[in-house]
Amino acid sequence: MARRPPRRSPRLALQLPIRVFGIDFKGKDFVEDATTLVVSAHGAKIRLGHQLVPEQEIRILCRRTQEEAVFRVVCKSSETEPSRTFWGVECLNPAHNIWGMRSPPLGPKDRDSVRLLLQCPECRTRELLFVDEPLLESLMGYGGLVRGCQVCGKTSRWKQVPYYES
Repeated sequence: MARRPPRRSPRLALQLPIRVFGIDFKGKDFVEDATTLVVSAHGAKIRLGHQLVPEQEIRILCRRTQEEAVFRVVCKSSETEPSRTFWGVECLNPAHNIWGMRSPPLGPKDRDSVRLLLQCPECRTRELLFVDEPLLESLMGYGGLVRGCQVCGKTSRWKQVPYYES
């Protein structure tokens, strides 16, 4: 089995509106409004309706910051439904942060996990979880995670909150 290179920055569960400019696998130009699922200082996991080709370049505009950069398509990650696919992309100029946030320090749990910030709807307590990508994708579909709160003692559907640190 091929060994993965170490992570350079943590991955954060963050759904940001983006606009993607590129050429699909059939050679047709496209512009698509989409969202991120995960972002890091060096790339993202994005959800698109268009099919891409690994190693191709696309341009992404982050609609929250109005910043854009060129990304390389690393891989097809998974298909969420017949018309949508997750793609791993890497920024060709990672010094240019289009997401508008500072990356937290890399920790030992960051190698195989994504940081997810959840909030209790009852008392608004926030908790940082480290989850794998399949769980994160399913949480998107369910709109949160049912769990007990250690502060207020209630069980409820915790929702994801933005992880902005800019």
